[in-house]
Amino acid sequence: MNEGKAFIKVEHMLRIRLFRAFLPLILSSLVPCIAASPAHPFLDTSRPIRWSALAADRLQPDMKEAIRRAHEAVDRICRTAPEEITYENTFGALEEVNVSLTEPMAKAYALKSLCDSDSIRKAMDEATPLAVAFHSSLTKNQSLWNTLKTAHARLGDAVADPERKRYMELCMQSFRDNGADLPPGKRARLEVIDRELALCAQRFNNLYMDARKNWGWTVRDADALDGLSRTTLRQAAQEFRSRHPGETGPGWTFTLDSAAAGRVMEKVRSEKIRKDLWEHLQTLATDSYDTEPVVRQMLSLRSEKAQLCGYRTYSDYALQQSMAGNGEEAMRFVNGLLDRVKEPFFREMESLRQAKARLTGNKEVRLHPWDTAYYANLQAEERFRLDREELRHYFPLPRVMAGLFGVAEQLYGIRVTELPVRKPLTGISGPEKGGEAEVWNPDVRFFAIDDGKEERLGYFYLDIFARSNKRAGAWMSPLDAGAPPADGRPGKPRLGMVCLNVQKPADGEPVLLSHREVRILFHEFGHLLHLMFSRVSIPSLSGTNVPQDFVEVPSQFMENWCSHPDILRSFARHERTGQPIPEDMLRSLEESRGNTPAITLVSQLLYAKTDLAVHMEPERFAAGSLDDADSIVAGDLEYFKDCRQAGRLRTARHLFASSSGYASFYFSYRWAEVLDKDIFEAFEHSGLLNRETAGKFRKAILEKGFTVPPMQQFTDFMGRKPNMDAMLRKRRLTS
Repeated sequence: MNEGKAFIKVEHMLRIRLFRAFLPLILSSLVPCIAASPAHPFLDTSRPIRWSALAADRLQPDMKEAIRRAHEAVDRICRTAPEEITYENTFGALEEVNVSLTEPMAKAYALKSLCDSDSIRKAMDEATPLAVAFHSSLTKNQSLWNTLKTAHARLGDAVADPERKRYMELCMQSFRDNGADLPPGKRARLEVIDRELALCAQRFNNLYMDARKNWGWTVRDADALDGLSRTTLRQAAQEFRSRHPGETGPGWTFTLDSAAAGRVMEKVRSEKIRKDLWEHLQTLATDSYDTEPVVRQMLSLRSEKAQLCGYRTYSDYALQQSMAGNGEEAMRFVNGLLDRVKEPFFREMESLRQAKARLTGNKEVRLHPWDTAYYANLQAEERFRLDREELRHYFPLPRVMAGLFGVAEQLYGIRVTELPVRKPLTGISGPEKGGEAEVWNPDVRFFAIDDGKEERLGYFYLDIFARSNKRAGAWMSPLDAGAPPADGRPGKPRLGMVCLNVQKPADGEPVLLSHREVRILFHEFGHLLHLMFSRVSIPSLSGTNVPQDFVEVPSQFMENWCSHPDILRSFARHERTGQPIPEDMLRSLEESRGNTPAITLVSQLLYAKTDLAVHMEPERFAAGSLDDADSIVAGDLEYFKDCRQAGRLRTARHLFASSSGYASFYFSYRWAEVLDKDIFEAFEHSGLLNRETAGKFRKAILEKGFTVPPMQQFTDFMGRKPNMDAMLRKRRLTS
């Protein structure tokens, strides 16, 4: 859920279309609907989760059992006589069916993301079609649809609970959007499309994970890596030794499981070496790992599905419950921002070209794709005297976590406590530890969050380090939506996981984060607070189950705190000396936002525009390679016109790693940024850690889930509609 992920987020932040494609649903919130059973470990709803019992060969039989029980529950709904209809035995019962099937696949998907293996892939390939077929069949079940229509008409105003009213309306709309009113032949075709989309997403995921796992770039000449820090070189040398056992000569291997390759582009002085790495990066997701065919198939299937359901384009279909409302409005937003930053974009690119001209002594020199990160970093060091490698020493992991938890505690009055864990998954080396919570790797940690002394809000796993069998990026996954206290009963704690991909340091060295990694950790914790603070009793409307152009607001809002000088002073200290971060370094970090803000923003907006374009006009990109889509969409904003680059779509996990994912929604990061910067300015005006303002934000937004339309949540807090200027000010793109 962060744009720096090779997801976002993502896949754990989900679109609230209750019965749409399966893969977004597998990560939605959970409530216990099936009793714990040792014979069915994937259906066991006891907490903490017994990860060690989740053998891959149990997934398919457990899924079959869950579907058998779900069919029985649906049949009971269908047999409900009109005079016996209540909310509980119709819509409420259907919600229980939904979340009961989510439990086994949510666990399986977590295992695939965190401990990928041939056995779990095979199990997912077997179980996914079963779950997809069932979910797809729900909205095509005419007996069920007739019962729901009767229930909706009969219950009407009799349902006083606004949560239930909203759930009923969204549920009815979701059924219509998934073909419930279509003739039999079209309904059958929709079931096939849903199944094929889920399988395509599985194929894309497998290809992409294998491509990353097998990608590596090795250098054997130390002089060629001049400019890299000793820490980066040690990590690369350690990776070389692990990949080339028995070789006696020196070598340094860089992978995509860390930021090391990115540091080469920023720091290595040799243009020849940077170019070689850039060219090698263009081979990702090609040849035997070529993702283009499956991407094309998914674009075609999504377009067909949208048109079957009565929408002109897939973007209109995907966005109809969002804040944007449709594809044209989303594209208007993206183009409007691009118009605002076009001039500063070219000005910044020329500034980098001039920096290269000064260094090379060639006034007519051209800037290349492998130059931008290097000269942007060099410019930052010269203009702001900011050495990002030195900055790492002020962000040791323990202090960053203390700072993160401290901010949350001061804002909301919560308490975060680490709990002991035990027994990593079978087959994973590592010492057993005492404690109640099982984990899947010895490095995973487990925490509880309490609302002061009054309520246990929930628990979360923290998985920080990169591994070869762990998917790329960073994300927060809700595993259990829990339930708020009601009618004198205590609430049920929520459960989530926060995952990053920080490169594990060489043996004996401290974990030092880049400021970007600090920001990502704060971002994912923002998603977690959205889950933990939810006061919604219906899981499908709870926590992070909001439209994707709003789900990033709480997470991006949380990022603001790790960039504010006053907050950084409270926790950023040198890992050896304990000295606070120097004031000149703080100033440099703050001022460096003005280094290349337009270049960064244009890159993100062009990604969003490409996403919308291929989903709004798939026929426009039917011929030729999808690698050409980026340049077609960029138009006169394409700077490197003569340099053939691999297209963004090849590696767009946000868009193709699940049946729907962030497809047509990538713009939502920038849409959410407009909202989160507007909100943060309210905190700056009232006092950064003002508990009253934080309480209002928590009540208006973090507690509401999707029970209130997102724009209303924003206006309830701000008292007005959003304004774009705060975002442009924070990016130093307007005064």
